[in-house]
Amino acid sequence: MPMVDTKIVLISETGYSPEHDTFLYCLLKQQYELFCVVGKDCELWEEVMDELAVGDGTNTWQITTTSHVDEGVENVVKFAESWPTKVPSGVRVVSI
Repeated sequence: MPMVDTKIVLISETGYSPEHDTFLYCLLKQQYELFCVVGKDCELWEEVMDELAVGDGTNTWQITTTSHVDEGVENVVKFAESWPTKVPSGVRVVSI
């Protein structure tokens, strides 16, 4: 049985744009447990993901979010790898 990733590291090369909200919603619907972001606007990415997860409060998603200002991608991936999840998970790394 293949392992399903429930942890993601987003490498922001272009910065946040509202056009990325569809992608973020997809991560919530796929029930990711950990969302780490590093790179341009990483704190904004995290804030937006938090807001999307809470929504209007009627249908919230459970996800832990972290932003990593001035950290290297390798360290963030190691952090994500060490994060405990409900089921064993790899780390999906995505660049935008």
